[in-house]
Amino acid sequence: MKHSIFPFLIILFLFTGLKAHSQENNSMEEKISRYPKYYKNTVELAQQIESDFKTDKERAKAAFAWIARNIAYDTKNLTKPSRIRFSYRTETELQAKKRQFRKNLALKTLHKRKALCEGYATLYQEVCQLMHLQCELVTGTARRSVADIGNTSLSSNHTWNAVKVNQKWLLVDATWAAGSVDFSRMIFTRDYASAYFASKPVEFAMKHYPDNPKWLLTKEKIDKISFAQQPMLYPAFMGKNIELLSPTKGIQHIENGETLAFKMLNLPENTSVAYHFKKEKYGQHLQIYRNKDSTIFTIRPQFKGKDELIIYFNNEPALGYQIQVK
Repeated sequence: MKHSIFPFLIILFLFTGLKAHSQENNSMEEKISRYPKYYKNTVELAQQIESDFKTDKERAKAAFAWIARNIAYDTKNLTKPSRIRFSYRTETELQAKKRQFRKNLALKTLHKRKALCEGYATLYQEVCQLMHLQCELVTGTARRSVADIGNTSLSSNHTWNAVKVNQKWLLVDATWAAGSVDFSRMIFTRDYASAYFASKPVEFAMKHYPDNPKWLLTKEKIDKISFAQQPMLYPAFMGKNIELLSPTKGIQHIENGETLAFKMLNLPENTSVAYHFKKEKYGQHLQIYRNKDSTIFTIRPQFKGKDELIIYFNNEPALGYQIQVK
């Protein structure tokens, strides 16, 4: 009996710990949702967060949550390029002007409640630094859609953050956490996604490639070509400890009549799985097969040629592929 109780106690402890962690996150999110929508300056916001939350990680996430919930993406200025030039005599003067520019941009974002990615990231950096958290701006290439899979010529087009908590760097993207943009109509839709805070580096690197590779934070190096060839990842997949075993290439070539086989680990229980090809009118629910921690399902395309495939978990986009049927 002693041997059978011990594993049960471990499982109970882990379940209780996960449940408590979830409750803490929900409590923090609820508190942030009751914060004012407007602050006079970044100091007011930082002071309120410092007062309400005690750990550095809670404070870092609270700043992320407030910004993502309250700042809208500024689609009207998306196509208006802007270059900032500074006149200076010394390097010290240049750095001082850059710091002042970032402070002004953070305040503008806070007051206007609209921004492009640099505004989101700069406001987040400013609030974190006021709370004595080391926070960096990270520029790089972002893949926005399934159409970007395989495109190795994408230029640097995005800004996000790395924040240091308990001697560990965490990756943060408050812009994408705020919602999504329909680029065909230039319409922003609010849809808060907490998965973009402290994402696993390997998951973050499926959509973000920094100009300075040190900010990948992955155990194994990823080059720009490998980055481009990955499947597209969405919030329904992120932050749930799911591991995609196959297929790991974002572009799949198959013969007519063949099936696509998918395998992953740790898909949460009670997750429904469906798929939709872009050219088809309706999606389809899938029969999945579980064996301990692994989940397997297959899809048989009913077309020839090229199409985009989205896999859904509980009716939310999770994975994206380009499919080519010969």
